[in-house]
Amino acid sequence: MLATPVLVAAQDMLPAHEAEKDLADYADCVVKRKAYRKPVAEFLRVVPDSAPFYRASMKAADLTCLNDSAVRRRASKLEMRLQPATFRGALYPALYRRDYGKAGPPAGMATVAAYDLSKEFDGDVSALPADYAPGRAIGDCIARKAPQDVHSMLVSYPWSRGEDATITRLKPVLANCLPSQQTVRFSREALRAYLGEAAYKLALASSTSAA
Repeated sequence: MLATPVLVAAQDMLPAHEAEKDLADYADCVVKRKAYRKPVAEFLRVVPDSAPFYRASMKAADLTCLNDSAVRRRASKLEMRLQPATFRGALYPALYRRDYGKAGPPAGMATVAAYDLSKEFDGDVSALPADYAPGRAIGDCIARKAPQDVHSMLVSYPWSRGEDATITRLKPVLANCLPSQQTVRFSREALRAYLGEAAYKLALASSTSAA
């Protein structure tokens, strides 16, 4: 399970739901900053929890975005102590919103060639966290089977009624994407991250092949 971001305002911890909303705002800001596009892309290709992961996450982080997000949401500055894996998980949904939020999922996502983890990372993929590969596979399956519902979830605000409704619609798809006789439990944050990564990569591949 991905770690929950901790955001602190006036010495008080925000509830997890509020922290996830602030994190989404923060990630949206970061991916829109042209100066951070290269650091973000490089960070996303680093194997999670490997030696270079933390340093790469710091290069991709933008504190100006954090303060802008905090002031916009509650007119106060926040301090964010953010786990690199949590930051990574928020970036893919933000990238999807940036590039496909208005246009919607491109046609052909279901027929994109199967992904190859060795081509997605600059590092030893055998060192990936144990929960990454199963989550990546389930996210890919759901995004192929229900691209419009996944789109709806990714463009909905975390913990909003829109996200609640979309998760309800996605539950049967999730069940169909599980190996036989297996069950799985995701936090909402983790599901959002896996769907964001899968949908963004499928949409990007589909758009590239159609160009």
